[in-house]
Amino acid sequence: MRNSLCYRGRLKRGFKKPKISAERMDTTTQAGALSESTVDNIEVSHRQGIREVVILAISLSILQAGFGIVTPIFPFYIILLGVGGVELGVLAASFALTRILLAGPLGRFSDRIGRKPVLVFGLMGFAVANVVYAWAGNVIIMIAARAVEGAVSAGFFPAANAYVSDVTIPENRGTAMGYLSMGNMVGFVIGPTLGGILAEFLGFRLPFIVAGYATIAALLAVIWFVHEPKSDDIKRGKDIVETKVVPVREVLSNHPREYLVLAMAMFANMFAIGVLEVAFMLDAVTRYSISPFEIGVFFGVFGIITIIGNVLFGKISDKYGRKWLIVFGSVVGGISLLLFVQTRDITGFYIAGAVLGIAIAMRGPTIQALIADLTDRRSYGIIMGLFGAVSNGAYVIGPIMGGTLFDISGSGESSLSIAAAFTFIIALATAIGLPGDSGKNKEEEKSQLL
Repeated sequence: MRNSLCYRGRLKRGFKKPKISAERMDTTTQAGALSESTVDNIEVSHRQGIREVVILAISLSILQAGFGIVTPIFPFYIILLGVGGVELGVLAASFALTRILLAGPLGRFSDRIGRKPVLVFGLMGFAVANVVYAWAGNVIIMIAARAVEGAVSAGFFPAANAYVSDVTIPENRGTAMGYLSMGNMVGFVIGPTLGGILAEFLGFRLPFIVAGYATIAALLAVIWFVHEPKSDDIKRGKDIVETKVVPVREVLSNHPREYLVLAMAMFANMFAIGVLEVAFMLDAVTRYSISPFEIGVFFGVFGIITIIGNVLFGKISDKYGRKWLIVFGSVVGGISLLLFVQTRDITGFYIAGAVLGIAIAMRGPTIQALIADLTDRRSYGIIMGLFGAVSNGAYVIGPIMGGTLFDISGSGESSLSIAAAFTFIIALATAIGLPGDSGKNKEEEKSQLL
């Protein structure tokens, strides 16, 4: 039954069923003997897990507010410290670099000891790093603090995504990922807007202190309200059978082409965001004299569009399928980057940000949901960690390239154009590389489970 739970949603969409070893076949045989009432109880448990996802999403929104509150400040802080685009790129990339090194190990760690300890550890690191930011006297200390922040948070987002996978089933997983992304984006709206206001009127250091307190609030929320998912009891064998974490190579070998294409799509998404955060931000500050408050409003417009879209497109992906939302989201994302290249005023930046928000809402939760659809539930943590490493790799390359090209050319247009072209190429690769993806029929999926 466990394997049926894992794969029943993907069979409709044309994915081949994974090869199962003799040892795992025994597990499947034992699980298949379960009664229909047991299957129904497990499915109800997964549906009720949406409530836990909402609590986690609220906690994530608080964390992201603390993280995003400093976003409008970094370009001004870098200029204040007397450094340029390359340093800003390295500052952004140092966070992602340490996450690359630790995302996979911490993802597996969350598979073995549970999601909650990893979530708590990541939040503690965020709080400490923001205190260091507040009193940084040079860019080296800021880069070191950013790297520490990336290191301790490396397990947070894979563990959060794996948590959602634990407590959902394929028919509601896109919706749940949408809620998680919505919580992320609520903080993304509140944080930069509040950071821009605080920096505009009270100085550049105060937002870092506020971010530290916000992260502590998120930490307390996770400790009190988020529990290990009930499906963990199933995973550890209390109700069915004892299972082992499936080797990563075995998981990836089941759908190598699909995993490769999704990795490319995720890379393109974060590469574009990394370029944008450095190239556009420096353009906005140095070429167009945009204030911290206006940058905060920009992220507010971007975030509100994404919040609405995350839930909407998550539901659409559950009902009609994942593939074409990822393809169309990539196309729209490429268009938004070209709009940034052509825009010369704050109104145009707001419009480009709104279009980018739509693109991210189409791709983000849909990619995460499709990865979960493909993956044996016993390996969610490590697979999410591996894809987190791909995402962070893009966020290392994008900011460094954006900052370097800005220092060379004096504008962000060249790096934004490169990111747009790459995004269009990935849209084509996704259209060709992913198999056809039909809508879900709940009754048929239930019959596959039974």
